[in-house]
Amino acid sequence: MSAGMEPFTSAAEQGGMKAKTDSSLVTFETIDDIYVVTPRVQNMRDANICLSIREKVIDFSRTHRLEKVLIDLSQVRFMSSVGVRVLATLLREVCEVQGRIVACGLHGELRGVLFVCSLISDDIHQPGPIEVAASRDDGLACLRSL
Repeated sequence: MSAGMEPFTSAAEQGGMKAKTDSSLVTFETIDDIYVVTPRVQNMRDANICLSIREKVIDFSRTHRLEKVLIDLSQVRFMSSVGVRVLATLLREVCEVQGRIVACGLHGELRGVLFVCSLISDDIHQPGPIEVAASRDDGLACLRSL
């Protein structure tokens, strides 16, 4: 695990169905068999910050099978191409195990960036590689339905 990350504790150690790994830039949480990834930055445009988040995602994916992932983007207001690369990395890790990824908490401009990059779709009959949920609870429900 990378420096600065606390060890990932099991649900049993947490006394329930949740476990959480925290860093100053990104949080990884398990709820049942769903991994919730939450970037904790307002702007994903600084190359060093995005590279650090990307490395943490890769480290986490090496120790966990990311079949069901909810990415909570509620704290992110803007994302440049280096931020999109973080999502592409997460998407690649999920696709390697034929998993599913849902994003929630998308703000207007961020939604537009992800749409232009073809990561999300406005067509409910033909979703993009990353599905979109209106809220965190809706995203969890969507992933639980598998």
